[in-house]
Amino acid sequence: MGLRDMFGRRRRRIPADPADLEHFRRWAETRVGIEAFLEPETLVSVPGLCLVAFDGEWTRRPVGDVATARTLAAQLKVPLFDATVSGYPQRMRDYEEVRIRRERRERARRLRESMREADER
Repeated sequence: MGLRDMFGRRRRRIPADPADLEHFRRWAETRVGIEAFLEPETLVSVPGLCLVAFDGEWTRRPVGDVATARTLAAQLKVPLFDATVSGYPQRMRDYEEVRIRRERRERARRLRESMREADER
């Protein structure tokens, strides 16, 4: 008897949500240079798939199992990488850095506007 059997941690196959698969298809239709990165199953999550476009924009959803991820990557005609082996591309991190800076600037702008409005009252 394995440890998973002893502690009731036997994994059940969880099918991918059709809405998540459709999200990937719609997302891929509007981007170019896409690569897929398979994220491993953990104790708290099922395998996931992360699609990364040429500019670093990305989307992530659970896919249920590795076979579903492979099938979806083949349907989308994108290369599939194992994220634990290859890691994520630098362009994804660069995209996030720019997005976060943009959000901070926008938040600071809104704060300045609200302070001006409060001073005018």
